[in-house]
Amino acid sequence: MKRVRCVNVVRLVGVPALVLTWTLPTLALAQFGELTKHLPRSANAIVLLNMEKAKQSPMGVREGWAKKIEKSFESGLIRVPPQATRVVLASQIDLEFMEPVWSAAVVELAGDLSLEHIAKLRGGTLDKLGDLPAAALPNDTYVVQFAPKRLGAMAPGSRQSVLRWIRETQGGGMTELSPYLQKAAGYSDKAGTEIIMAIDLEGALSWERVSKYLNSHKELLKQAEMDPTKLTRILSGVQGVRLGIRIGDRPSGNLTVDFGEDASSLSAIAKPLLLQVLADAGMQIDELDEWTPEAAGTTVSLRGYLTTSGLQRVLTVVESPIPSESTDQASTAKPSPGELEDNEAKASVDYFRAVTGMADDLKKDMKSSKNLASTQLWFDKYAKRIERLPILNVDEELVKYGGFVASTLRQATASVKTMGIQSGVRESQIISSSAGYGYAGYGYGRYGMYGGYGASGVITTYNPRAEARGISAERRVVRAEEKAAMATDVQALRDQLIGATADIRRKMTQKYKVAF
Repeated sequence: MKRVRCVNVVRLVGVPALVLTWTLPTLALAQFGELTKHLPRSANAIVLLNMEKAKQSPMGVREGWAKKIEKSFESGLIRVPPQATRVVLASQIDLEFMEPVWSAAVVELAGDLSLEHIAKLRGGTLDKLGDLPAAALPNDTYVVQFAPKRLGAMAPGSRQSVLRWIRETQGGGMTELSPYLQKAAGYSDKAGTEIIMAIDLEGALSWERVSKYLNSHKELLKQAEMDPTKLTRILSGVQGVRLGIRIGDRPSGNLTVDFGEDASSLSAIAKPLLLQVLADAGMQIDELDEWTPEAAGTTVSLRGYLTTSGLQRVLTVVESPIPSESTDQASTAKPSPGELEDNEAKASVDYFRAVTGMADDLKKDMKSSKNLASTQLWFDKYAKRIERLPILNVDEELVKYGGFVASTLRQATASVKTMGIQSGVRESQIISSSAGYGYAGYGYGRYGMYGGYGASGVITTYNPRAEARGISAERRVVRAEEKAAMATDVQALRDQLIGATADIRRKMTQKYKVAF
């Protein structure tokens, strides 16, 4: 019987994504268009990965991605099937919380695959949706076979929703992706960009919301040196965000925001504005501080290099719904006791390194109270990625450790969010100064400060500006107190994480006699 080579399909990401030009060549549409036509039309975010170009890039050649693609990406950057040539991912993201309502992926493969094998390996159930073979998997995902070399998946795995998705993309009069996302889909083949990500933001921001945001960041208004009304109008007319990543010798990116009118007047605040928005969303990436800004025509952009950590964080904003287990060498033959032990050792080592790699990347943020609020989104995203790591043949105690790490990262996120809530409540209760900043006079001591008679016999008078300064000072104290409490909580979580990692490493090394 011919051995079927199955997939370890995609763990891709979406982020605000960029493009340098919008010309759509026929060649690009012919290559990626066949995949994007399978995407749900309600998507507001897409990701495209050109594996052929990534393998042929200087970095891909240097690290041997063509021969061992899974090993090259095991650090958590991205997970794709060894046979994948192109991958597209789509999602409808709740932009308020940066959480997906649903996620879908379509993968083009160099070889055939079998849904029967995927269902057997994952404990799934074979099904048929319309005229297409499908499989329902235990992790609330449906996998669909569009063609012998084309696989699709959607999560959550509601059968009704998946069936509607299939009918939508097979209908003769089907609608297309939004114009913004369609343009992004054609960019990879033209410019040689291996990774394209895009989020359609048309209509997402109201005038009132933008105005409120700017009023909470007076420093941006000062830097802009332009009419606040005009600035609010430009920002509320944002069309979308794009990110293009070229692998090259090392990863480089171009992050662009598109507006509905000329945005060249934003040149003075292009970089601080983008960085502030990302920080407020908990999506700060340190190397963006070194990127070069540009505002021209209807776009504002940042361009520069990405570190491995930065690229990994970018590739977590949107997750693929497809399972990540590697089944490339899967066999139905029952392993011998010795082979089973070897499989467990290898799977456990790979799992441990993947978990600790992500945890280590966040430890520096956990150590700095300054960075916690501006990076908290990554804690939640990494927790989800850890929970979706392959656990086939992984030591049971190690899987529990992975669950502990994911839970700890979520607690760190909760601590940051709680700080914001507690601080907001306490600050809102300070409506007048309790330190007497609002009164001035010649008196001294308690009575002189609060409006009684001072030693000189002169009555003190109310000073509204001093009162406002007093309220502001007391609110700063509250913020500092809540931030210190949050930092203490997160530092304790970090210490627990370090201790648990040292303990499990020792146990696993002793058990399997290999280095963890």
